[in-house]
Amino acid sequence: MSKRSMHPSSANLTGIALVLAGALAPTLAVGAPTGQGVMQGFPPAPELRVNQANAFQPPYLRWSMRHAREVSPTRGIGRAATPLTLTEGPVAALDQLAFSADHQPLTLAGYLQQTSTDGLIVLHRGKVVYERYMDGFQPGQPHIWASMTKSVTGLIAAQLIAEGALDPQRTLAHYVPELSGTPFGEATVQANLDMQVAVQYPAQMPPDLGLFAATGLIPRGEGMPGDIYSFLRQVQQAPTPAGQAPFFYQNGSPEALAWALRRITGLNWAQLVEQRLWSHFAEDDAYVQVDPLGTEMASGGISCNLRDTARFAELVRRELARDAKGDSFNQAVHSTFQPADPAVFAQGSLGPGRPGYSYRNYWYQKNDGDGSFEASGRFGQKIYINPRRELVIVKLSATADQARRATRADGEVNAPARVVDSPATFNSMVSAVLAALPG
Repeated sequence: MSKRSMHPSSANLTGIALVLAGALAPTLAVGAPTGQGVMQGFPPAPELRVNQANAFQPPYLRWSMRHAREVSPTRGIGRAATPLTLTEGPVAALDQLAFSADHQPLTLAGYLQQTSTDGLIVLHRGKVVYERYMDGFQPGQPHIWASMTKSVTGLIAAQLIAEGALDPQRTLAHYVPELSGTPFGEATVQANLDMQVAVQYPAQMPPDLGLFAATGLIPRGEGMPGDIYSFLRQVQQAPTPAGQAPFFYQNGSPEALAWALRRITGLNWAQLVEQRLWSHFAEDDAYVQVDPLGTEMASGGISCNLRDTARFAELVRRELARDAKGDSFNQAVHSTFQPADPAVFAQGSLGPGRPGYSYRNYWYQKNDGDGSFEASGRFGQKIYINPRRELVIVKLSATADQARRATRADGEVNAPARVVDSPATFNSMVSAVLAALPG
């Protein structure tokens, strides 16, 4: 990644905004090296070099998803001394599994290819039954989680709530006085966790581009924030005619909440994640992208490998299967998946694409009768957990996403450009996997 200074014109920033504003064994590696020669060679050809202006555009996107540590500064998150064991189960022949995208037939193998999937893993009853690596992606190679990172922040917050260190009904400004007068600070902790904050972002600073500029992932235009703390202070209160803030999915709330987590514990976000989560399951280290002040991107910065992502999901699934026994992580998991109101979620911009869903503590609840829930991230990142069927599916991808993000709750609906990239198609794939596996 080039570190040279860039001073983009407003036209260039607009262009960036349009791009960003989105079997022999269970394991099989498929395909050729990444991204048609991107960052290949000594040195790479000029037109195939990744930089701040093109990192999230195809064909550079796939390389960026796998090399976040080379795109911007990061902080490490340490592994476990004794990782959670993943054993091999009966191999599931799922490559030709059939389902549909808006009545168009698909196979699982075709779906993975069309959605630029890098890796997919399926755990059933705690065992690996299907695992694929695409287009040169390797076992053990880190991959960006994007907004699935929010779900980690939510679990850390829920632990502190369980321990009595964080009151969900207090305003966030009670813990971080610097947030007084901001929409995040004046909203309660729980409202921030549930994305029910009456916030409006400046027109030139939608919640994705503002944060990406603050962390140095894209060129900073005039008026764009230079760090995460500045990003949180450049927003305005949005009107709430009904008296209660509607659901509005955005990056500021988890970043503001992470500030409170640091302030309460005296630890940085990466230390909290390592101590409270990663050190309990991970085989390899992870890392998280940071801004120029060393502030971690708590809403989207984690990178780790496919199997450790599956270990994280499996840890949550197993904890939910246990009766609450009193430790804070157990309580955090059980409280996070208490039913939330689908009517609130339906009013937000994500509602049309996920009918029947609800949202709590930065996790999506499917309300499908199985108690299923998801973490989701830009460019096609997915964690799906079905407690009743004891199923975990993880999908790490480099799906192009050029949709501009809304700056307020009644703004643009975040809809994928292609049906194959939609939540509905992912759910069709999940239903087909469920039907193919023993009950």
